[in-house]
Amino acid sequence: MTWDDEAATWDGNSAVRAYGAAALRSLGEVLDGRGASLTGARVLDFGCGTGLLTVAMAADAEGVVGLDLSAAMVGVLAGKGVKNVTALAGDIDSILPHPALPSGGFDLVTCSSVCAFLPDYPAAVRRLASLLTPGGLFVQWDWELDPAAEEPMGLTREAMEDALGAAGLGDIVVAVGFEEPFEGHVMAPLLAVGQRPAAS
Repeated sequence: MTWDDEAATWDGNSAVRAYGAAALRSLGEVLDGRGASLTGARVLDFGCGTGLLTVAMAADAEGVVGLDLSAAMVGVLAGKGVKNVTALAGDIDSILPHPALPSGGFDLVTCSSVCAFLPDYPAAVRRLASLLTPGGLFVQWDWELDPAAEEPMGLTREAMEDALGAAGLGDIVVAVGFEEPFEGHVMAPLLAVGQRPAAS
């Protein structure tokens, strides 16, 4: 199965919907804690999938660009017809420059359960951080790596801290992002937050 194969039924997956709602609440807590807001923000949702989080953020943001490698996932997002959402398929460098991207950069970059799948996670964080406005926030949720698992998947807290720091982000926090009960289990991904230094 590929991500394209999952696209048509992704929004109907109850675990996906529960995760998305919890991530949105977590994001609200992060923004409140940093004295920031989605209101009027220019947002990049990297690895947006079908855009559950993208569309939710667009309710308050000035505009949200949803970017994903899966053309089928992006097609589902585009089909939702949200006026202040731009859905793009490709990687960061393949879509730059693009008229949909704000010339001054993004106030917020979000990455929900995508970075652990990247072939070069630190390089991707550096690239994404470079798209932030001064004072802009990078917010990531990913599963914590369990080296003892049969098929280890995820990121360590150290790897997340190191990647954000190497990207020039400051005020870094890595912690459990939320705890969302679901069908007898608890979804508890890591949250990593970093902020691009404000212009001096």
